[in-house]
Amino acid sequence: MRQFKALLLLTIVLLSVACSRIDEVDINSFNQPDGEVLNGTVAVFGNVTTEMRQHRVTISPVHQWGDNQNVLPEINRVFVLCGNDTIPYIEKEADRNKMVFVSEQPFKCETGKTYKLVIETPTGDITAEDYLTPSGNTDYFQIIKDHTKVRSYQMQSGKMAHEFQFDKHIYTLGEQPVICGLTFYQSGDFPIDSIENVSFIHNDMSLAALFTARLFWYSYHVMEDYLDQNETFITCSVSPEFYTFLLDVFNEDDWSLGLFATISGNVRGNVKNGYGYFFASDVRRQPFTYHEIYNAITPENE
Repeated sequence: MRQFKALLLLTIVLLSVACSRIDEVDINSFNQPDGEVLNGTVAVFGNVTTEMRQHRVTISPVHQWGDNQNVLPEINRVFVLCGNDTIPYIEKEADRNKMVFVSEQPFKCETGKTYKLVIETPTGDITAEDYLTPSGNTDYFQIIKDHTKVRSYQMQSGKMAHEFQFDKHIYTLGEQPVICGLTFYQSGDFPIDSIENVSFIHNDMSLAALFTARLFWYSYHVMEDYLDQNETFITCSVSPEFYTFLLDVFNEDDWSLGLFATISGNVRGNVKNGYGYFFASDVRRQPFTYHEIYNAITPENE
């Protein structure tokens, strides 16, 4: 008992000392990246898929915290390599904050191959590559329906509306991790170029999963008249490297991890001489209507 009390007292003293030292730390003494060092550094995000279309890559300057003065370097050429094939890209739009390049012609990728992005600049090449993993056969749309909640309500106008909610993270024991998304009236030339507004379904049952499985939701409101409108459910395969990257992104971005969470930090991508990620995906599309989800769920009427 005496040893336990002594150990408890020692712990309290150490915690008190540690807290006092934290209060006295000068934040300006932290080793922060020099703005001059970051100048000319880029963040890259883009992908290629098994769909026949023009593919896209976005290049942005890397900003130091509180400093927006960094600019993009001069870019001589952008292209994608696969085996002996070279696929040129052309500039689509550019401003101070980003440059967007698209493939000169539509093309379709093949599963089982590695695709390499090359961005040539006067100071050296920026590169990234990813293996195109084929999609599994799991019915991920059924998983989405199993994790969706519906709330029906009457608007002030008297019309009925429905709120669809589904998890930002969906945890499953499926063997093949994927990115899943629903279009929700969003159409355009580049339907899969961002991991925003999509769910990341994976097989991680770690401690982090226990803290985050039900805490973040996406909500969409649909009028009664649009329940029969045709929409698209999209599935994108994920390579093992991209899987690790997405886990890091979600874990660093999610402030609900609880007691065992780590502080946010830089996420390691696959871009050499830069930051970000360039990935290759096997894309599958499945048509659906909101009635298909609505009829499978008992709405929570309010």
